Amino acid sequence: MAEFEIAIVGTSLLSGLLAGVLARDHGRKVVRIGRPLSAQRLPRSLNLALPLATRPEGWRLLRQAEADTRTLLGSIGVPDSVGATEAELVADLPDTAAALDHLAHMAVGFRHQVRRIDGGWAFRHVAVLDADLVERRLREWLLAAGAASIDEGSVDARLTVLADDDAIFDAVAASDRPAVLVPQSMTSTLLVSRPSSAPVRRYPDRGVTLLARPGNTMLAIVGGEHEIDARLASTLPGPFSMKRLATTRYRRFSTSDGAPLIGPLGPHFVITGLGDTAPFFAPAIARLIAGTAAEEDKRWFAAHDPAADRSAIADISPAIEAAP
Repeated sequence: MAEFEIAIVGTSLLSGLLAGVLARDHGRKVVRIGRPLSAQRLPRSLNLALPLATRPEGWRLLRQAEADTRTLLGSIGVPDSVGATEAELVADLPDTAAALDHLAHMAVGFRHQVRRIDGGWAFRHVAVLDADLVERRLREWLLAAGAASIDEGSVDARLTVLADDDAIFDAVAASDRPAVLVPQSMTSTLLVSRPSSAPVRRYPDRGVTLLARPGNTMLAIVGGEHEIDARLASTLPGPFSMKRLATTRYRRFSTSDGAPLIGPLGPHFVITGLGDTAPFFAPAIARLIAGTAAEEDKRWFAAHDPAADRSAIADISPAIEAAP
């Protein structure tokens, strides 16, 4: 007999929420393997419910996931961890501009407020999670929910879920990864900056995402290793030299077709490609793993399974600079 039914491997917010929901709401015997996120670590994700996607099935699932996540976080005592922000998406290339037009019209159909800006679109009242606030409550809640937690190691479990990219890099050899999965070098850096035109600003073609922070600082997340400073500088106001306060480098996975990858891969269950929206999907993925997902949700997940034909789910996919 396995010691646990499910092992959730990862340090991401998704991994913690997924472990807790499976234990509390689905009665599974769960262990989460991963160190708590340090408040000193620079963020690698914005935890934002705004997908770079145009397909209505994904938007429908995300909007339901957003409502489920609000209920979940309220039930564990952190209702204020879900806020709202304005995000701008800016295109440089014609194909990306056309894709963002489709994205904006899709967002309107799912009750978002949008407006035109130079080169793209602004989205108002986008749900965003305060990861620090949730993390401060998470380990205590996991214990109360009946989920075990260990910082590292291995356990005997019937199912192992790799719930963030670090876990996939560690557990799945490059030769065993689907071709659609592309490793990418990333940089997260905290800058001194003049005030931004929006709290969140994303440039898909330049591989740069900006998040305004308190005290005239800005967090920048930059994909790839080619001309990082030049691409980042092109998104900042004014001809000023960049003053970096802190920088970290890491790796993540992107998919070459722009769609998430979720499902069995060898002996594991993998979750990747959800980007900033990942933590919102914890309740939906928990239902999938527990076998209680609605039929419509099952069809969406089946289409994003690593073994599925992905021709019908390809989405917005800016050029990706693969890691060496």
